[in-house]
Amino acid sequence: MKKLLLILLVVLALFTSSLYLFIPGKIIIDCSVAVKTTDVGTERFLIDETKWPLWWNYGTNGERQAGPVFTHNGYSFQQTGQFYKSVDIAISQEKQRLLSKLMIISLAVDSTSLQWKAEFITSRNPVTRITDYLEAKQIKRNMNEILGRMKDFLSDPYNIYGIHIERNHLRDTLYVSSKQMLPANPSVKEIYQLIDKIKTYIKQNGTEPSGSPIFNATRMDENRYQLMAAVPVNKHLPETDGFSMKYMVKGSFMITEVAGGDSTINQASKNMQQYFQDYRKTSMAMNFTMLVTDRVLQPDSSKWVTKLCMPVY
Repeated sequence: MKKLLLILLVVLALFTSSLYLFIPGKIIIDCSVAVKTTDVGTERFLIDETKWPLWWNYGTNGERQAGPVFTHNGYSFQQTGQFYKSVDIAISQEKQRLLSKLMIISLAVDSTSLQWKAEFITSRNPVTRITDYLEAKQIKRNMNEILGRMKDFLSDPYNIYGIHIERNHLRDTLYVSSKQMLPANPSVKEIYQLIDKIKTYIKQNGTEPSGSPIFNATRMDENRYQLMAAVPVNKHLPETDGFSMKYMVKGSFMITEVAGGDSTINQASKNMQQYFQDYRKTSMAMNFTMLVTDRVLQPDSSKWVTKLCMPVY
């Protein structure tokens, strides 16, 4: 009996010592994920806690959470500090509270790593130490699930910029163009007056437009705007003082299609410029707007379809 008791004590001692050996007093929880997006775009959605509901609720079917405290699998998550390309996040459940840091690391212009770390202090009590270890594993699973949701959200440029952007070529390459100076930003009426003028010239030369008209309005100074419009054709026409032929190089364009009026189009233009800035792209020539819908024939601006085109390498 004494021998059996001695064996049990030895086994218990070995088990207890192994707990302290294999379950450290401080467990480092380290999670990371690579996202196909820019670090600056990621930062806008991570640092600004008012944007957290957008990605936190992404792809979920349950009740939408508005914050500032968010829950997942019985744990609470709350942003507690903002820093350059990182945030502190408190992770809580009942009496347990961990401080963690989520960092944004740029891997390339269009690739970002999200690294989330936390420290879990385990109990000296061997039994509690085991439950602490299991809880740390659960917290890590939660962190990985949240990072996966964030990755899914940030990987789609539409979620960041609010527009669908594609790299493509233009079908038409030969245009008849004309321009005029105006004292203010051109109105729809003024834009179509110039386009109609070009269309009349095209018909006078025995042909028809081959696609949608385009235009660009550039502010030259405080009281002068240059309006340039062009209409595609299938053949070269004679040039005059008021009309010239423009050959559009069949290069690459970043294009977004917008449905709506001027405010929607202006916002889409700002979002496209933000996209160029985030991805460090340079527009290599004049940006222009393609009028897919004839706005004169369709007075309901909510039904206007417009393409914003920005040339790139």
